[in-house]
Amino acid sequence: MPSSTASVERLFSLMINLCTTNRNRLSQDTLTALMMLCREGCQQLSDDQTSNIVEIFKKMKERDIAL
Repeated sequence: MPSSTASVERLFSLMINLCTTNRNRLSQDTLTALMMLCREGCQQLSDDQTSNIVEIFKKMKERDIAL
C-alpha cells in the first residue's frame, strides 16, 4: 500500500480541471487521452499511445460552432 496518496490526488485534480461544466460530456476515452497528454506530455508517450489518442480525437463528431 502506498504511503502517500499524492499521486492519486494529483490525477484527480487534473481530471477536475479537464472535466469542467463546459466539458461535462467528455467520454471516458477522451478524458483518459487528455489526462495522458497533460500528465505525460507528447514526448513521453510511445508511438502506439500517441496513435491511439489521435484515433480517439479523429472519431469525435464535428462541432456545431467554430472555435
